[in-house]
Amino acid sequence: MQVCIAIEKFDPTVGGAERYCWDLAHYLAERGHALDIICMHAQKPEIDAIHVNLIQPVRFPQALRHLSFAILQYLKAQEMPAHIHFCVGNAFFMHIYQPHGGLHKTWFVRENLRYSGVVRPCMHLIRRLSPKDMVQRGMEWWVFRMTQPEVIAISGMVAEDIRSAFSYPAAKIHLMPNGIDTGRFSPAKRSKRAEIRARFGLKDDEFVFVFVANNFALKGFYVLVDACLSMDYTPFKVLVIGEPDCWARSEARLLSDTIVFGGKVHDLEYVYPACDCLVHPTYYDACSLVVIEALASGIPVITTDTNGASMFVGENGRIIPPHAPVSLANAMREMHSKTRKGMEQRAFLPESDFRDSSEVFAEIEALMEGMRGT
Repeated sequence: MQVCIAIEKFDPTVGGAERYCWDLAHYLAERGHALDIICMHAQKPEIDAIHVNLIQPVRFPQALRHLSFAILQYLKAQEMPAHIHFCVGNAFFMHIYQPHGGLHKTWFVRENLRYSGVVRPCMHLIRRLSPKDMVQRGMEWWVFRMTQPEVIAISGMVAEDIRSAFSYPAAKIHLMPNGIDTGRFSPAKRSKRAEIRARFGLKDDEFVFVFVANNFALKGFYVLVDACLSMDYTPFKVLVIGEPDCWARSEARLLSDTIVFGGKVHDLEYVYPACDCLVHPTYYDACSLVVIEALASGIPVITTDTNGASMFVGENGRIIPPHAPVSLANAMREMHSKTRKGMEQRAFLPESDFRDSSEVFAEIEALMEGMRGT
């Protein structure tokens, strides 16, 4: 096959969608397919068969960058009529669309829940009038109303959002949740528990919740702080992985004995099983990888019903509403009372729904094969 993947930054160090496209491209190239990438920035691919096509959109402001990238991507794609075109967002043209961040229309509503009282409608109006939001809503409308590609939904929640928002044909929506490296994330990595805890100054007998995020506000860090403040008589620690801004540190100042800021790490596969429970009170996640990784590492999860990955939790944690510190505190107390110290952590792996990334990519490859010549 000839396949073209479009993404603004073809760089595995940037984020989830970028890593996903990088891994997919290399998987397909290793399988013998011809790969083209349309992007504005790229790291050098690890396989020579992957050909990078750099385009130069307007870099600033962000709204104009997204729009000009989409226009230039369309023009470049027209030069590749034999290719199967794959995209994760910020584009008008593709044969297969995987909205990696979920539906923008839904994200906008749910993310706005983090504002309270009269601030919420004011912020809703201000953000609705922003050029960036107008561009993203316009592109999303065009994709689902005009282009109408095959759609890969990474969670049941995203699939339902697309169906309800655009009356999109169910036959064109393919449910393919994110895969993970099932060899990397495993309860076996608990072998470094003492070493990891010592690194962050955590005692062996402490109950430790772990919070992992880049965007602290979107992932519910301030809800977590409010929940922790109401748990005066429950001994626990919260290990925060990520780089907090000054606002996050300021909000947590009254919890200096409880919250431990661990910064960025490159060995999350050892951090998860060194802790006792992941807490992820996100306002919106299409399908949070940290939830899947934590479950695969053998620890329970507390997350929200606005996280597509909540479909995996089942009996292995608790699902709460977003922006609900009381519900979060109750769930944390419950997880604390069911302490897993002294208990063997268990894996929630492929037999329960999880799949290795290569299995997901094989399913995408099969979808592409089925579209050849259509």
